[in-house]
Amino acid sequence: MKIWFFMMMAGMILISGACTDTFMVSKRGEIYSLGGNSKAKYNLLCESGDMEKVLLTSHLDKEIKDALYQYTCSESRSGEKVRQIYASMTPEQRKDIKNAFRKNGYTINVCST
Repeated sequence: MKIWFFMMMAGMILISGACTDTFMVSKRGEIYSLGGNSKAKYNLLCESGDMEKVLLTSHLDKEIKDALYQYTCSESRSGEKVRQIYASMTPEQRKDIKNAFRKNGYTINVCST
């Protein structure tokens, strides 16, 4: 019964618009939109230190790294700002940040480029 419930929930998430204007990151069975605002996403990316590792692994400009960190992990967290930054990135920069997440143990569910 539990398996059926989880399968239904996963399907509903996919159907109901889990795709965002960023991308989904997943690690240890936890899935979050990079542009989301949840406390659980903050715990996974920020309290663990993973966001710093991801940004260090990436080849993004310092300004983009600083802004992504600020709007993901600081008191001025803003999913909207993260989405704006991501929208302004070039396709190469988007590919770079996704690869940096992968190199740090994350699975990426790309919903948009």
